[in-house]
Amino acid sequence: MTAIDTNILVGLIVSSSRFHVEVVNGVGNIEDELCTTSTNIGEVLRLLTHPKVFQKPIELEKAVTTLGELLAAYDIRILDEDIDWWKSLIEVEKNNRGLRGNEIFDAKIAICLRQHGVKRLYTLDSDFKKYPFLQCIKPLTSI
Repeated sequence: MTAIDTNILVGLIVSSSRFHVEVVNGVGNIEDELCTTSTNIGEVLRLLTHPKVFQKPIELEKAVTTLGELLAAYDIRILDEDIDWWKSLIEVEKNNRGLRGNEIFDAKIAICLRQHGVKRLYTLDSDFKKYPFLQCIKPLTSI
């Protein structure tokens, strides 16, 4: 299974994104079951509706509908983490000294993927390289 990160989902939805063509082609070439996490879903909705991110953000109802259509079109499964995911932060932090702040959300995503046995993440975010159990794939590289 290959996970799709927030930045890739936004790149798929926002046609004006400079990565749009690359991520559409990249995701279209993945020969694997696709997934994302519930945390990624929240992040996508936050970004699409945020006036400081987009000059013309979309209304929540349109964002939810658009994201739902995208997930269905690519048959992307949404994974959720165990209720006690946060207890795994201590173990993950041992490999990533100083894990704090916004890094907690990336760690939550990484923990969820590990809990589901996902080993590949399609992302533009180099911060995920710090998780040795994930192979990070970027547009215009491995796919």
